[in-house]
Amino acid sequence: MQAAFYRSQGPAQEVMQYGEQPLPEPAAGEVRVRLHASGVNPSDWKVRKGGSGRSLIAPLIIPHSDGAGAIDAVGKGVPASRIGERVWIWNGQWKRPFGTAAQYIALPSFQAVALPAHSAIRRALVSAFPL
Repeated sequence: MQAAFYRSQGPAQEVMQYGEQPLPEPAAGEVRVRLHASGVNPSDWKVRKGGSGRSLIAPLIIPHSDGAGAIDAVGKGVPASRIGERVWIWNGQWKRPFGTAAQYIALPSFQAVALPAHSAIRRALVSAFPL
């Protein structure tokens, strides 16, 4: 999969890279989401920038905590009926190395919240990315 990532802290133009990364597989209790949107949370750029005692938690970080997309795989213990569900993601990269600045993310099922059929976000995703 394609992803934006960094291996060291500093200004975005100096540390951000873009390239191929392994496709994540959902573990037990997790879902994998094919992302259609990624959002930057203040914690994302604060960690990438460095300072304030925030260090890297892994050798490679895919940033961004928030996003939206559709579940395409589930781990053990997650109902298969969730596959195809359009969801929004929160805290995708919080205390984890891999966030939503990628084509896919695997994360705990409860952090992939179904989008209501009447929501503007869901309508925009369905229009832009039909299944």
